[in-house]
Amino acid sequence: MFRSIVRAILFAVFSVAVLPAVAGPLQKAFQALEVHNYFLARELFQKQVKKHPAAAWYGLSVISGRANNPFFSVDSCYSFAMRADAAFTAAPDKERLYIGKNGVDHAAIEAQKAHAFGLAWDVAKSVNTIASYDRYINTYLQSPHVAEATLIRDHLAFRKARDQNTSAAYLTFIETYPSAHEVYEARNRFNEAVYRETTADRSVASYSTFIEQHTESPYVRQAEDEIFRLETPGRTAAEYKAFIARHPRNHRVNDAWRAIYEQYTRDLSTNTITRFLQEFPDYPFVEELVGDYQAASLFLLPFRQDGKWGFIDDKGTERVKAQYEWVEPFEGGQALVGLNGRTGTINRGGRVVVPVEFDDVSDPAEGTSTVERAGKVGAVDRSGELVVPMVFSEVGEFSGGLAYAAGEDKYGYINARGEVVIPFQFVSAGTFHNGIAVVETDTGFGAIDMRGSIVVPPQYEWVEGFEEPLSRVRKDGRVGLISSFGDVVLPLDYTHVGPFVDGLALVVENNKCGYVDGRGQLVVPLEYEAPEGVTSFGDFRNGRAEVQSTGKRCLINAKNERVFPCQFTDIGPATGALVPIRKKGKWGYASNKGTVVFDNKYDMAWEMLRGMARVKSGELMGLIDSTGKEVVPPRYKDINETPFGTFIVKSDAGSGLIDRTGRELIAPGYAMVAPMDARIVKVERNERFGYIDLTEDRFIWKEAGFDPPTTAAP
Repeated sequence: MFRSIVRAILFAVFSVAVLPAVAGPLQKAFQALEVHNYFLARELFQKQVKKHPAAAWYGLSVISGRANNPFFSVDSCYSFAMRADAAFTAAPDKERLYIGKNGVDHAAIEAQKAHAFGLAWDVAKSVNTIASYDRYINTYLQSPHVAEATLIRDHLAFRKARDQNTSAAYLTFIETYPSAHEVYEARNRFNEAVYRETTADRSVASYSTFIEQHTESPYVRQAEDEIFRLETPGRTAAEYKAFIARHPRNHRVNDAWRAIYEQYTRDLSTNTITRFLQEFPDYPFVEELVGDYQAASLFLLPFRQDGKWGFIDDKGTERVKAQYEWVEPFEGGQALVGLNGRTGTINRGGRVVVPVEFDDVSDPAEGTSTVERAGKVGAVDRSGELVVPMVFSEVGEFSGGLAYAAGEDKYGYINARGEVVIPFQFVSAGTFHNGIAVVETDTGFGAIDMRGSIVVPPQYEWVEGFEEPLSRVRKDGRVGLISSFGDVVLPLDYTHVGPFVDGLALVVENNKCGYVDGRGQLVVPLEYEAPEGVTSFGDFRNGRAEVQSTGKRCLINAKNERVFPCQFTDIGPATGALVPIRKKGKWGYASNKGTVVFDNKYDMAWEMLRGMARVKSGELMGLIDSTGKEVVPPRYKDINETPFGTFIVKSDAGSGLIDRTGRELIAPGYAMVAPMDARIVKVERNERFGYIDLTEDRFIWKEAGFDPPTTAAP
């Protein structure tokens, strides 16, 4: 019995040992493959395609997928693997068991397919073109790299469209790749390109054509704005009237009406309002006009009585009883008032508009004022009704119907009803300007549009904002300019970039400065010195800029032509007929063409405003006119211009008021002099105050205990 068992074991061992000698064609093919005899293996596998298709195609795929033989082919590797997969799926169990002895099973075929995917992916990446990724996506449909290939392909295609920057290029991208992540930005850029191309000549006709052909474009309002600007260059009532007649559906029609009204009724008198209504009976805001008419004759001034505040008119008659702890002058139709530690507003009739129950009330924007109480913030409308509930820790200024708001620890945006429009997801947020707002995330500052979509990636240390077409930004301590699309217009290579004035911005780098235009092009090279303070004096003003060369100051124009030679120690702003110049330690003035009128005369000289300029000799100040004549010789300690063509002066006796000829309207003698308009002046002395009517040379009202100086008029 034992001998029989031994003989059986020996026979089995012998059979296994001699298997290679009696192996079939399929086994021989895999044996040849194992020893890298690719020619023999390929020949044998090809002969086994009909008998054992799954194993044969698998073997051919392995050969094609190895780069160490002349049959290497990525496409063949993939094609054979897919055939093997199909054949294996259709094979009966008996065939699967048989070829499984040679290592061919579902896992092996899947691994070979993955190998083919990887080889093809390496090829696509090495070529790195739209076509290479398209071919990969369309050929290797089951590859896990298809999603990544699609993203890269879409990115390359969008970059190509951006480089062309035409509406046709963006439209082709949108239609070809409708599911691309960049489609939203492409649509925005497409709309901008259509607008730019259609209105290339920037004429009223082209803007009108654009509006007619693209009624749904987000740039329609901008086109209407441009028509408004072009049709009203002089901002005259006649231009506004013609604009209303020619463009009745333009959204700026209301602005035109109000501009006409403001021009006609600048003094807000009953006579001008009556004349306006007679000439423009179709004025659409009659209710506002009626309110203005009622208040037109009232010029209200804050007054104090027994420690309480109210308002008097310009005759000294009480109009609003003195009952408040404090009041602010009227701004438009309302004034801020305080009572019992709370704040609200009243109208010119003394009626409370915004209830006096808040800790703070802001100035209105778009008819809405933010209000605060007990650390919570909301908003009220023009009538004082609470339209945004008091549930926020902060609410910004409304613009375009949206305002930023803060919850417990994040910022978002709400509408004028307090509804969340853009989710609370930002570290900080700013007011919208031209449809774009600056926001901060954990990665830095960026910008969003009014849908909440990122238009400037949050990667900067500082973003100025888009009140103008371009925004200054800072990153790693360097400053540059970006567009509202986030494109870098001026590289972040500078230590300082100034605001655009007269279309040019000062740039400073390596102690040199120059000027760039709105395209980011250097129109004045970095050839001038950048001394301390250049950021305060170097901006363009009235088409000229102060620059320094070899330690001397000069004035240049936008063409980099020197209007003033570089021979001065300092030059003041060129704002009038004469320009302040300093030479040899003293100040004088030169004409606008650079001709010195006089120099080395004053210790200090200021810019010329409305034909007058302040000058200083020693500790005393005076005034000169546009010819350089001393209208007021230096005799005052201080002189400051008012908005009403007069000057507040100060001497040893106190403050007073003079006119442009130097005539003293109010002799110095007060602690404070503050014109309320061209006629009424507030004066203060010994913590009491009163109002003087300059036309009648008398006090219209004096606080109890007010004692005018004996030397002061009236």
